[in-house]
Amino acid sequence: MAQRIAVVGGKPTWRRGMEATVADLGYATATFPAIDVWKPGRGGRLVILFVPDESAVDALVDFTFEYPHIPVVAVVPELELASFAKVVRAGARGAVDDADSIDVLGEVLSSAIQERVSIPLTIAQAMARRVPPPQDIGSTVGDGEADWLRALAGGETVAGLAERIGYSERETYRMLGQLYQRLAVTNRTEAIIW
Repeated sequence: MAQRIAVVGGKPTWRRGMEATVADLGYATATFPAIDVWKPGRGGRLVILFVPDESAVDALVDFTFEYPHIPVVAVVPELELASFAKVVRAGARGAVDDADSIDVLGEVLSSAIQERVSIPLTIAQAMARRVPPPQDIGSTVGDGEADWLRALAGGETVAGLAERIGYSERETYRMLGQLYQRLAVTNRTEAIIW
């Protein structure tokens, strides 16, 4: 027997169209006008929810809180980074643009069932641009400071390091603290990992 997928929200014509599309992908369907009508056992293994506005996002949050084990794929009128992030934060396991092809929908449904997320390339690239690139150690840490971190990673104590570089232990702790601040880390272990 085919897995059952609930098609929820949107206008009746949208639900009928989505129901036919999902059937073409080999799934059985159940349709509901709103997410709060869906009930366990009637709706199936996954929910496809039309999310055109904030009230639908709120309904998505409520649904995923009450049924965290039921994956939801959101269908949005225009899929872009902001709308993708909004529905995923609300609990969706994936999202598609209302105009996406049946193949894209099938891929996203399959990923959601397998507890994975399928992300369009343009959204993945936009997300990656928001993450700062790793810094080259030479641009943030001087040669001597890099040697300090290597020595600490090798097991040298701060007292031993202080003696070797010619500073008091207290001054060495202060200099290491300043180095940790520049690296945006909170302790020696994080600095060594960095």
